[in-house]
Amino acid sequence: MNTNKLKRGAAASIQLVPGSVCVGDYVFTSSIYPLDGAGQAIGVDSRLGETGPSLMEAQTRAILNSLNETLRDHGSSLANVLKVNVHLADAEDFYEFKIVWKEYFPENPPARTTVEVGDTFPFRGVLLSIDAIALSGASKLERVSLSDPEGDDPLEAEWAPHAVWAGNLVFCSGFTASDFKQGTAVGRPPGFPNYGSNATMQAEYVFERLNRVLGTAGTSLSNAMEAYLYETDLQTFNDIDTVWRTYMQPPPCRASMGVEGLIVPGACFVADLTVWVPDGEEGKQESEQGVDYHPVERRKVNFTPTLKAGPWLFIAGKTAGDMNTVHTSPAGLPNHFSDIEVQTDHVLDNLTRQIEENGSDWEHCHQVRVWLVEPHRDYRGFMRVWKRRFPDLSKAPTLAYVPSTGTMYPGPLIEIDPTCVIK
Repeated sequence: MNTNKLKRGAAASIQLVPGSVCVGDYVFTSSIYPLDGAGQAIGVDSRLGETGPSLMEAQTRAILNSLNETLRDHGSSLANVLKVNVHLADAEDFYEFKIVWKEYFPENPPARTTVEVGDTFPFRGVLLSIDAIALSGASKLERVSLSDPEGDDPLEAEWAPHAVWAGNLVFCSGFTASDFKQGTAVGRPPGFPNYGSNATMQAEYVFERLNRVLGTAGTSLSNAMEAYLYETDLQTFNDIDTVWRTYMQPPPCRASMGVEGLIVPGACFVADLTVWVPDGEEGKQESEQGVDYHPVERRKVNFTPTLKAGPWLFIAGKTAGDMNTVHTSPAGLPNHFSDIEVQTDHVLDNLTRQIEENGSDWEHCHQVRVWLVEPHRDYRGFMRVWKRRFPDLSKAPTLAYVPSTGTMYPGPLIEIDPTCVIK
């Protein structure tokens, strides 16, 4: 892998962020929205009524066409997509989405994580957004779909495999504790509400299944590097985190966020994981450089601030706080400053130190994932800071944006999670 130069894709002109970044064998995209050239949401001809395509169908088609065009800039195509993150305004639109998804990925579809985020996108009238990881056209890596050797096949229900493996990385689908036939597979028995925990049972089910899947690639959850944990009720976090630590040591870098909903009723969470496949070279390493405290020591929360493996540098999601206090504008001047801008600057300052003390910099950061707790109110303020920090798109990371309902404790308005390569 060439870790000295990051090839930049064409800029997403409306969002003023790079449309994609190529690093080594992999292409990472920014969030893609179903927009026309003027930045307006793709619509349908209302005169056709129910005889025409649904709005979700039209917007999904537009988004996947945009993804294909982005990949062409790197000599690649949809056949090389490894992982897609899908954010829906309404989970009830998933089936309409899946019909088009299956058309564009008629065989060997990529891994996928799908969550409901509500009508909170920065563009009005948009029903979904995606971001993706793919192999570049020049890559010689083999793309391998992974299945569960013991469990049910997710293809009919999800049209996505459990995971896709390429090189030293496995990109896992964020599936709920579903059997892919009847819905949520585990939970407290009916009539016995105090016997066990739905979140604990579902976590055991999901992580046992993932370990079986990862075992087919010669790895396991003990090699998890990066994780995004999405929950509909943050009160279930502790139960999931307690199970988490029994499967992942040292635990992966992680961002834990609330979302509006999941696509399977009764599901407590999905875990979106990237896992390292050992190849005899130096593997997963924890670093304490550039951080003032460890979350396990401070709050018994099971994630690692910094992990390295091969050329990759993974950083956990960071908020404008230290698990004790939250960094905000002066309480006595609430109308003189912008909390979201103060918090964004604070987080980026801390991340800069962490990234640089671990042998990288922002120019070698290929993707940043950002969650906002107040999406409509704070997106403009966040983007003001972002554009000031990254005025040169040729040196900027891709931006994958996810509206959220909350971080792990009250006060933070934003969480930022970068992934880099070591210089």
